[in-house]
Amino acid sequence: MNFNAFDDRTAGLYTIAVSQFALVFMLSAVAVAVPALGREFGASASQLGLVESGYISAVAMLLFPVTRLSDKIGRGATFACGMTLFTVVSMILPVCHTINQFIVLRVFQGGGGAMMVSTGLAIIADLYPGPGRARAMGIASAGVYLGLSAGPWLGGLIVTNFGWRWIFYGGAIPCAVGLFLSLKTLPVRPVIARGVRFDFGGALFIALGMILLSQGGSHLNDVAGRIMLGAGVFFLLCFVVWEGRAKAPLLNITLFSGNPAFSLGSAAQFISYAAIYGITFLLSLYLQVAQGMTASEAGLILMAQPVTQVVFSVISGKWCERWSAHLVATVGMGVATLALGAAIFLGGSRELWFVAGILALCGAGSAMFATANMAVIMGAVTREYYGVASAVVAAMRTTGMTVSLVFISGVFAVVIGPTALSHENAATFIKAMHVSFIALTGFSLAGVLMSARARSKTGKKE
Repeated sequence: MNFNAFDDRTAGLYTIAVSQFALVFMLSAVAVAVPALGREFGASASQLGLVESGYISAVAMLLFPVTRLSDKIGRGATFACGMTLFTVVSMILPVCHTINQFIVLRVFQGGGGAMMVSTGLAIIADLYPGPGRARAMGIASAGVYLGLSAGPWLGGLIVTNFGWRWIFYGGAIPCAVGLFLSLKTLPVRPVIARGVRFDFGGALFIALGMILLSQGGSHLNDVAGRIMLGAGVFFLLCFVVWEGRAKAPLLNITLFSGNPAFSLGSAAQFISYAAIYGITFLLSLYLQVAQGMTASEAGLILMAQPVTQVVFSVISGKWCERWSAHLVATVGMGVATLALGAAIFLGGSRELWFVAGILALCGAGSAMFATANMAVIMGAVTREYYGVASAVVAAMRTTGMTVSLVFISGVFAVVIGPTALSHENAATFIKAMHVSFIALTGFSLAGVLMSARARSKTGKKE
């Protein structure tokens, strides 16, 4: 992809930023709408977990196959196809009448999301091959966190005043804007590359692994769920082994060998999202189920996290140009871990200032980590591997999100059971929330250690 003019490069960057905003706006808005969905559809706590994990697992299982597709038809074309699918499904979701219909459509929406996230970072890396890459990624991250900021507040207002379906009608607008911009600024005409082979075995293993993982976690309270969970882990291990031997692998395993910055940075990426992603989901339920707040009231509190993420995603991009990126990432991961640890002490009283402080601290830490760690990973590979590295970053992020939500769904299934969430069983929910935060805090500590060791050979301008 060639962008020779500065204006074209800037337009491409902000196209990606808009798409990231559109993508996460509806994610964060749906998180606030989860209790309303549960009430209308009579969904259990584990089914509500699938509303998010079904989408995220679809993204994770399609990332590497879609990356190979982008090698075949071009990154711009793949990105535009994903934006189209995401926009169309966003318009169909409001007509759902059952929770199962909703979950299935979210999986298709995840397919569109996979096309966007697997190519977005690679497009930015192409646009900014040298100085300025960390700042450009910070701008793209700011688009993500702006969507996260608008989602809880606007989503809460929409759910309270108009109903959850209008989240998708309203959310389709930035999706349509992103689609229009991609058609105007990116080379979306397919360019068929000859000789690009597809790894069907790898695609099958990762698809089976992610589907069984998400389904098994939501049914962990019965034998069938535990069998599915074990089978999901087995197929994911088969994917890793297969990719190490495949002639045209979806994931080049050799990128991880002899490259500690790439391998440790990728591991830290996975651990970060696995530990941190569930905090919004848990605290949204805590504020509405345990504290009896409306969706709009909860949305205002939840904004504390994405607002600080917006600020620190831009600032941390500049910090990476002054100090070693892996040090910035490690400090950020440490700050987020403190926030998770503090969440263990939440109880049944209205500690709203404490909840807002936890979210703000987590937002600052996760933004510092995300921007700096992306710079570490993308700086650890040469230009020819930008596409694969971009897919690895996205895969670690989405797989981490999936594991986070699968774990929380599993805790809900074991501690709460198949009953619907309500204010009457708030004490049981708080117990499940405490179990979740204790485990997630311990996992996050391992991520701090991984990030501290992810130092590339390029020094401080990783």
